[in-house]
Amino acid sequence: MALLAAAVIAVPIYPLNLVVIPAIALGVALLLNPVLAPIMLILSVPAQDVGALVVGGASVTGTRLALAAAIAALALQLPTRGERMRGTWLLAPFGLYLSAILLSLLGARQLAPGIDVFYQWSVTVVALILVLYAVRTRRGVLLLVAVMGAGAAAEASLGLVQGLANLGPASYAITSRVSRAFGTFGMPNSYAGYLEMTTPLLAVTALWSLAQTRAAWLRYRGERVSGMAASRTARRHLLRGTLLSAWLTFAALLGFAGIVMSFSRGAWLGIAAGGLAMLLVSGRRASLLAAAAVIFAGLIFAAGGVHYAPAAIQDRYQQLTGQLTYFNSNDVLLTDENFAAVERMAHWQTGIAMFLAHPLSGVGAGNFNGRFADFAVNPAFTVSRGHAHNYYIQAAAETGAIGLISYLLLITGALLVCFRSAREAPTGLGRALGVGAVGVTVAVMVHNVVEDLHVLNLGIQLSAVWALAIIGWRFLPAEEDHAQRVEAIST
Repeated sequence: MALLAAAVIAVPIYPLNLVVIPAIALGVALLLNPVLAPIMLILSVPAQDVGALVVGGASVTGTRLALAAAIAALALQLPTRGERMRGTWLLAPFGLYLSAILLSLLGARQLAPGIDVFYQWSVTVVALILVLYAVRTRRGVLLLVAVMGAGAAAEASLGLVQGLANLGPASYAITSRVSRAFGTFGMPNSYAGYLEMTTPLLAVTALWSLAQTRAAWLRYRGERVSGMAASRTARRHLLRGTLLSAWLTFAALLGFAGIVMSFSRGAWLGIAAGGLAMLLVSGRRASLLAAAAVIFAGLIFAAGGVHYAPAAIQDRYQQLTGQLTYFNSNDVLLTDENFAAVERMAHWQTGIAMFLAHPLSGVGAGNFNGRFADFAVNPAFTVSRGHAHNYYIQAAAETGAIGLISYLLLITGALLVCFRSAREAPTGLGRALGVGAVGVTVAVMVHNVVEDLHVLNLGIQLSAVWALAIIGWRFLPAEEDHAQRVEAIST
């Protein structure tokens, strides 16, 4: 309060005081509560372009402001709070991929887009470090998950309104009354990718919270016979657990609905693969359930069950199978019906041509669009649509074999970390975080076969999920669950 009062006296000039005073208040809050920094950064992802300004030719977004504030707060917290930084071996493949990006720029024709790619991946690393440093208790973990649920719920709600009210452009129309949802990201696939990076984690954490709430109810039922005063603590735990369970369940259901309304074929495939992976790592019974689900789904598809789905679903399914089938784009007669599949395949083949011409370090990070016309394999598609429609091909085209191998080490390393958390974390919450992170990672890996999800600062969301899995595996003490097994969520 004294600092704020001094700011009021020192900055009396309007409108400068409207900026400086809130900035000082935010700085104080970040110093007192480190977990606010990653929360602020994560919440900025879906709102990054809201109120963005252009200063000196550079775009100042909400995410960049949140990042600057978080780094400044971290720089002040390290010498004042006496808490050590937390590390993870996952930083090694991150470093390798960043190095591959820089190496690829040595032969790039355009440096600016490459620097943007390097910045985006650097922000992803910073987000991982921030979450690892700031989140140190079970309360902090649950707060971060609940906040991620708030972002997903808001984004999914907006998408549902867009889809059901048919607010999308003509190219997003599914029927005369329904449009693809696109949220604040402007594109259905990026919108669905954001929800993929959150919803599996929310779903598993909601199940864990429901189990904790049931334990809290049993304890409260046993203690309430002793009177209101004696059961006060149990009643408080029950209320908190009920509210958290309800919120996480609600957010997860909204997230799944948003993914459906995106009509993103890659997202549907990714979330299905992620759900299957979560079942496989959740124990023997869940693995058997996953196997039964695969067999059942296979029988349904073999019997032509997809033909009984709504026409819009059938259309998206046919397009997905067409896009996953490799063919020479020059050997197909271009029609309105196959345009999307041929265009996507032309982008794949152009990316492969770039890689074959520069197999070691690629054409340069961020240079896929600029070099597209030079390597276009199909004369009908000489202008890039923004990316290769396959991140693995894009990584190979832009950063060569060095970059592709580095990226594969990163994504598979992250999956291994999440798997170990799911199986070896000493607490139930830690294992739930691991299972959810496995689902998120597999969904991203699969969706990236037909898309590029490492855009629009989505890496912040993905890094936060990985960091939570690491925290659940290595930094949540076992005694939290064992000492309070029959209690609800502990504070």
